[in-house]
Amino acid sequence: MIDEEEYLISYANIQSNLFKSQKNFCNPNLLKTYYHDISLGFPICLPKGIKFFDYSKAKYFQIDTKFFSKKIFKTDNMNYVGVKKFFRYGNVFAFNVKIKREYKKKLDFYIKKTNSLKKKIRKLKSKNKKICAMQIRNVPHLGHEAVFRHILSNFDMLFLNPIYGIKKKNDFSDLYISKALKYIKQKYKNTEFDPIWTNFHYAGPREALHHMLMRQSLGFDYFYVGRDHAGAENLYPQMEAVRIVKKLKKKFKIQPFTSKGGFYCNKCKKYVIKGLCKSKNLINISGTNFRECIRKKLIYEHADKKIQNIIFKI
Repeated sequence: MIDEEEYLISYANIQSNLFKSQKNFCNPNLLKTYYHDISLGFPICLPKGIKFFDYSKAKYFQIDTKFFSKKIFKTDNMNYVGVKKFFRYGNVFAFNVKIKREYKKKLDFYIKKTNSLKKKIRKLKSKNKKICAMQIRNVPHLGHEAVFRHILSNFDMLFLNPIYGIKKKNDFSDLYISKALKYIKQKYKNTEFDPIWTNFHYAGPREALHHMLMRQSLGFDYFYVGRDHAGAENLYPQMEAVRIVKKLKKKFKIQPFTSKGGFYCNKCKKYVIKGLCKSKNLINISGTNFRECIRKKLIYEHADKKIQNIIFKI
């Protein structure tokens, strides 16, 4: 998938009404509202010169990179992955554009995927099931599986809803995630799996709210928010996203479901949710180490061997 296709996907998301506060790409006035209200989620902006769009009637504006970084990502680090990704085509952005005719079919593909997912969720909810959606951007390890079990103990169904689209270097590919989650669906009863085509921004707590809004638009009533939701490079404090979504939950129809994450308990000799196990002898499970083991085709002790063997065969 080419890098610029991120903006085609975002435009499809706008057309599919996934974003509560946007009916088109951001203009300067709308962007100001995002600066002042984190509950609106992440602003979807279009750089100039993206090949999928007709700019013949476009209006342009510049974004102050340092101000945007501070307001949206809460950092002065201009080398942070989210900041670099947002400004990789420069700081001049456009609105009042339209899709080029030759890319309409590709746009419709993404819109149809979203509409199909909405239909699937409505059908599941019609059966009076209490469903919690969970986003996951990794092949799951056994710490993730502890979270899966925790959700299933509180809801009728766990709906694994990963993001498919443009990701940063070293993130698991969509194919790896798909293969792994299909296995998880077989492993745990009352688990469903279907992705959403959208984009990662690595904006931590703000993006956790952004993800909640998307799931609200899809039709979910509950959404799981993790301890470092949508963060990267250890920029955001652990549990900051959880704190923010709890603080602002009255602004949403959808409700957050949270935990302190899955750990291995040395005393219990099993994978547990932090805070629900009385022991403090807990081992954090490293996603970085897991990815490195996958890359080297080595078995990682804190992940299901069957999942790893499935991945190794790809």
